[in-house]
Amino acid sequence: MKRPWRGSVLTVAICTVAGLALYDVSSAEAAQVVSCTYSQTMKFSPALTLTPQDNVASTVDNPKGSLTQCTGDAALTAGDFVSAGTASAVTCGAGVFKNKPGAQQNVGWKATSGDTASVYSWQMQPAADLLTVKTPLNGTVTSGRYKGATWTGTIDPLHSKINLADCNPATGSGLKSIDIAGTIVITLPG
Repeated sequence: MKRPWRGSVLTVAICTVAGLALYDVSSAEAAQVVSCTYSQTMKFSPALTLTPQDNVASTVDNPKGSLTQCTGDAALTAGDFVSAGTASAVTCGAGVFKNKPGAQQNVGWKATSGDTASVYSWQMQPAADLLTVKTPLNGTVTSGRYKGATWTGTIDPLHSKINLADCNPATGSGLKSIDIAGTIVITLPG
């Protein structure tokens, strides 16, 4: 006895498998990843000590932070940035700095096309942990170039200066600034 439905089912199965094999997945957008080398001098007021303090300000503005050797965006060559942050109950070894609400957190990009500015949010781990945690700096891009992206920053200990001895009142007058350098990675979802 012949079963005519077997041929139809087999034809449908073969066409389905062939269709899946030929489906073009290249139209799905991959995440854009931009990487830059950065350097900055962050100043603290009042200076960080071993005693917890409230309303400690952090600034990167004079000189501005610098972004160089950028890859992942052909139109981008470099940039500079400013930031202002605040923390409470902070010492050299405790407390997380975050961007100060209403303060400038801007990047000026040197680019041949597209937006030449970004506004971002950020947070930074305690000064004593900066050289030991995997991503001590991180945040999001809230407007402009790379809006919606997340970013992380690593610190290169060979090109950074964090003098924690200044935190101890017996040996210093508090940690007034840090010079840090490393790599910033900006990831914009596809």
